[in-house]
Amino acid sequence: MTTTAGGALAMRTLAADQDDATLAALARLLADAYPLMRLTTAELLAERAAGLRQNANDPGTAWVLAERDGALVGAMRLYDFTMNVHGRDGLAGGVGAVAVSRAHKRQGIARAMIAWYLDTYRRRGAPFAILHPFRLDFYRALGFGYGTPVHRYRFVPATLRGGAARGTVRHLEPGDVDALLACNERLRPRTHGLIVRDRGMTARLLGDAALRYVAVEDGGALRGFMQTSIVNAPDDRLRNRDELLVRDLLCEDPAYRAALIGYLHAQRDQFARIVVESQDPAFYLASSDPRDGSDLAVAPPAAHAVAETGLGMMYRILDLEAALGHLAPSAESFTVALAVDDPFQAATHGTWTVRFGPGGAPRLAASAEPDARLAIGIADLSSVVMGSLRLNDVVRHGLARVEPPARLAQVDAAFRAAEPPQSMTRF
Repeated sequence: MTTTAGGALAMRTLAADQDDATLAALARLLADAYPLMRLTTAELLAERAAGLRQNANDPGTAWVLAERDGALVGAMRLYDFTMNVHGRDGLAGGVGAVAVSRAHKRQGIARAMIAWYLDTYRRRGAPFAILHPFRLDFYRALGFGYGTPVHRYRFVPATLRGGAARGTVRHLEPGDVDALLACNERLRPRTHGLIVRDRGMTARLLGDAALRYVAVEDGGALRGFMQTSIVNAPDDRLRNRDELLVRDLLCEDPAYRAALIGYLHAQRDQFARIVVESQDPAFYLASSDPRDGSDLAVAPPAAHAVAETGLGMMYRILDLEAALGHLAPSAESFTVALAVDDPFQAATHGTWTVRFGPGGAPRLAASAEPDARLAIGIADLSSVVMGSLRLNDVVRHGLARVEPPARLAQVDAAFRAAEPPQSMTRF
């Protein structure tokens, strides 16, 4: 039991044989919390409730219900993810669909549910927790750090240039699920942040009539793929103003990416723009004219707009020692007193002495004399360890402190990642 402003809160997982009334209440709760779901009729609510019963059997995921005096006041969905962190897989606990009853807002229910979620995955040995935030400020206050920004580029199809291409491009069908998963698993070991794809979800996406997966095949195997969907013009009277939205573009080799970009270039007779969502800050180089069509000068008289940028996935360290164990060896041997401020979780609040060196990943060394001291909040430390932020930038913005200052370059280099985490997994 957890005590909140409105009284005791009980947490439990949704059972596969859950009663119809609870499923209906959960569907109603989600409809209230997420109007974009457009569950606006009794029929749609009933369909959602039936889908929730099916979800209860999905492997690697669970609905968690928060109840007070037997009434449903909140819910969330948890996910078990295997994530590549700096070349080594680790368990990451994901959370989504966090919802609180409108009649029980501002009573600490969301905070209590997130605390339960973090405690659950810490007990299970997960070094990291991940989520897509509905409120960046809310989750940052709970210790989640910013991940890699997502950029949305808009290109005129004819301006795309792929370079020397290899392989054969084809559309995927539901029967290609194993081939797509195999391609993803070949890419994962060399892509920091990439998550193992769920087979059931992948099969559902391949069967979704609103989506079209496009892949490049070579040597009898898929070597790259992307998800595409159509965004219609806002007015039916406008012709040739539809856009093709591209997500999840992954390739084993630049030549395979060139083949997929060639496919997008060929769509110039049907689509006014190719819209690409990517975590690659240099993807504008794929176009001979990267302007997004708005003609907006971000900083007049020039600085043409080439992309929209947003912050998506957030990361949180659950086990400090396990998280540091994913870092690469340091070029130099030295010791840091790491003072972590975490007002939300006691397990990651305090000071640890950490030994860096060329012999392996950083390790705790309680009796060692520190050469430097790093004071930092858990949210920013999570971003630094994942590599979505550099320690030097966090210090420069006054969110962390290294003493003596002369040691900053050395400590920054020890935490620096070869690349920021890449993950477009939605949940």
